[in-house]
Amino acid sequence: MTKKLSTCAFGALLALIVMPVAAASADTTDADFFNYLGSHGIHLGTASQTVNMAHAMCQDLTAGYTARDEVDQLLGAQRLTPAQAQVFIGAATADYCPDKHPASPPPAA
Repeated sequence: MTKKLSTCAFGALLALIVMPVAAASADTTDADFFNYLGSHGIHLGTASQTVNMAHAMCQDLTAGYTARDEVDQLLGAQRLTPAQAQVFIGAATADYCPDKHPASPPPAA
């Protein structure tokens, strides 16, 4: 019984230690992403909204949409310039779906 409690306590302690590190990493990535876009004149709403757009774009790319499809969507819905749309896609794929980033190596066969 004591061993079982010790294992549970250790697991709970480990979860408390690991979780803030993961959350802090996500917060840093999100803030860096949002600030990077802002430094390029790209303002798409709040940080949370902008990060959600990046995640949605990654889901679109995974579902088979192309980067060109995403550019078209950003040009129409968000009124970005083509260069700003490219910056958004490059930053979003680098931070949130690196396997879809244009500079990523092809997946191993």
